[in-house]
Amino acid sequence: MGPKDRLNIYLENISGIPFEWGVHDCFTFTNNAFRAMYGRGYADDWMGLYLQDGTPLRRDELRKVFRASTIEAGLSKKLVKSDIATHGCLVTTKKYHRWWTGVALGISLGSRCVFLGKEGLVKLNIEDIESAWVLG
Repeated sequence: MGPKDRLNIYLENISGIPFEWGVHDCFTFTNNAFRAMYGRGYADDWMGLYLQDGTPLRRDELRKVFRASTIEAGLSKKLVKSDIATHGCLVTTKKYHRWWTGVALGISLGSRCVFLGKEGLVKLNIEDIESAWVLG
């Protein structure tokens, strides 16, 4: 079974799980998708660092914790930016719910991408993404 199959199984298993900070939010969702595909998350060491007492940190606090001025700068420490959002890439969008980072994190499925909504997964068109990231 390859990464694509493992991603599909992961998405099927979590499709109806609602959003919950620190448990099933856009970061844990995408990090766990990478774990399903590749056996490790793209930023396991960041788990929980973006929360304080279950509440997400504000943008200025996030900059201090992650020592990055933007989400893109932070992701560049973990992943390689890609011009093409191939299947399984981490993707960002401004066309869906944006948190303090200014973007939502999702996973590319090829011509579509999937993001975590309040009640479960939401699909957007690949044209709706801002950037794509792959393991280096």
